[in-house]
Amino acid sequence: MTELIDKLYDSRNLEDNELLQIMTLANGSSQESYLFNTARKRKEDIYQDKVYIRGLIELSNYCKNNCLYCGIRASNTNIARYRLSKKQILDCCEHGYNLGFRTFVLQGGEDPAYSD
Repeated sequence: MTELIDKLYDSRNLEDNELLQIMTLANGSSQESYLFNTARKRKEDIYQDKVYIRGLIELSNYCKNNCLYCGIRASNTNIARYRLSKKQILDCCEHGYNLGFRTFVLQGGEDPAYSD
């Protein structure tokens, strides 16, 4: 198993069956510890001890689902719905970039107006 973990570290890629083997490691096993330590080393190689914060942009609060825990569920008629335009999204990115953000996450409900 350590060979697969080393392969992942070196190549940053595995075949599906190899990845499945790693994902099914037993909790608390020595291989799991090796995997976590190797992942931590990769993280330190790339990010050192820095913290990166992503900007979050809510592009829409329309949702076709009706999850009872969610404030933007389809049946909630007490909220003002919106969809950001492409220009509004890019304006948010520009503003966020000026504030120091370098990556952004686009988030929204399962809005039928958008496709994958």
